[in-house]
Amino acid sequence: MDYSRKATGSAAVIQDAQDRVLIVRRAYLPHDWILPGGNAAPDESPAETVLREVQEELGVTARILALVGVYYQADHRAGEFIHFVFRCSLDGAAALRPDPSEVADYGWYAADALPQPMSDSTHRRLTDALKPTEFVQVVTLPPRSEPPV
Repeated sequence: MDYSRKATGSAAVIQDAQDRVLIVRRAYLPHDWILPGGNAAPDESPAETVLREVQEELGVTARILALVGVYYQADHRAGEFIHFVFRCSLDGAAALRPDPSEVADYGWYAADALPQPMSDSTHRRLTDALKPTEFVQVVTLPPRSEPPV
């Protein structure tokens, strides 16, 4: 039997007291705005990935509140990719200390005033995570409308 291997990664949807979402701009190509997160390391669970990525990118400890979505993307630059999206919180007293090799800029944004450029898949994962729901979204993302980088 042949087994299919797919890359995986995790992202965090983090809101502040005003319901704004923490978005970061990559310090590397394509320099777009994304959710904090990234690729899984070997032998790392999706939950471990999101906590490590928030710590690496923003210098703070996150706490997972809920898994809010699982997304399959056939045309990711890493090949077939499964995204795990978690709603997370930060310690209210924690000061963000972004890693400049990963994060060029960051900010808290209202869901109706998100920065650009942002990929359709990032926008979809973010808006899905903000919807009130009692179940995990399981979604196959449509092919990218923007060219691969």
